[in-house]
Amino acid sequence: MGREIEIKIPLSDEQYDKIFSVISGAETLEGVEVLGQPEHILKADSYFSRYETRAESKAAGEPQVIRIRSEQISETSSLKSYFCIKRKSIENGLEFNREDETFVEKPEVVRDLLLFSGYHQFFEKNKDAYGVYCHSNVLPGCDFHLELEKVNGLKYIEVEVTDGNDSADDVRMALEKFMEQFGLDTSKRDQRSWMEILRDGAV
Repeated sequence: MGREIEIKIPLSDEQYDKIFSVISGAETLEGVEVLGQPEHILKADSYFSRYETRAESKAAGEPQVIRIRSEQISETSSLKSYFCIKRKSIENGLEFNREDETFVEKPEVVRDLLLFSGYHQFFEKNKDAYGVYCHSNVLPGCDFHLELEKVNGLKYIEVEVTDGNDSADDVRMALEKFMEQFGLDTSKRDQRSWMEILRDGAV
């Protein structure tokens, strides 16, 4: 379990290509150090609830995320699956997550248990992303995890800072400045859940 502070912004094709050029090493960006080569990440997420609407779920105190994730990091790695319960809050436009996650050898067993217990799958998300850690002069010593992603076909950048000793306010400000280093407008950050984004489309 840990603290995550993250920000995500929708991208144009041109912005997506520019960021990929930076993280792949074809182009440098002043003030940003890319740590190693990006990993190609494929994730398939199935979300479950006992309720028909998110309003009912929230009123009942159900965690915002009950999820089975299957992922492959790089084309040569094996597929791994995880069960996760996540509780979210939004503060100053940034998403704070606390999550419990555990490896599962047979995700179909967890899926059957959920279905037998009155849960149903209400949402599915497929992500094709390139992930890499970066350092930046906006907050020295801080690890920024950048994911350049296509989520059900929509192009986004998502950057998070996990744990660390810096205050949440310092991290929030650093995340915005980090995005600005890529020429992005942080007023366009998307505070919606992925379910809302994929139902309504990118802003």
